[in-house]
Amino acid sequence: MGFEFIDLQPPSLPLISTRRASGGDADGSGGECLRQRGEEADEHCVTPKSATAKPEAALLPPPPPRKPRPVKRKLAPPPEGFFPVPTDLAALFVPVPQLAARRIRV
Repeated sequence: MGFEFIDLQPPSLPLISTRRASGGDADGSGGECLRQRGEEADEHCVTPKSATAKPEAALLPPPPPRKPRPVKRKLAPPPEGFFPVPTDLAALFVPVPQLAARRIRV
């Protein structure tokens, strides 16, 4: 019961060369980055320093809502007064006849 070990190595890839789509920077580096196998890629990479490559400034959020202004003074009662109220409030409320309540059998 032997197991076979098959070594499948990925195919070797060609060198990768990347460049900026627009023109180069003021220093002429053009923001190029060349990466090669076995060599350090950091020595070929250059950070773009032009004004167009800088991120835009963050926008400020809108200010919070303001509190409503307090009322300057209390309003006086209406000049003609409030609604007249009779001394016997029970006369205003007429009882509504209700149907006989049904009993629930358990």
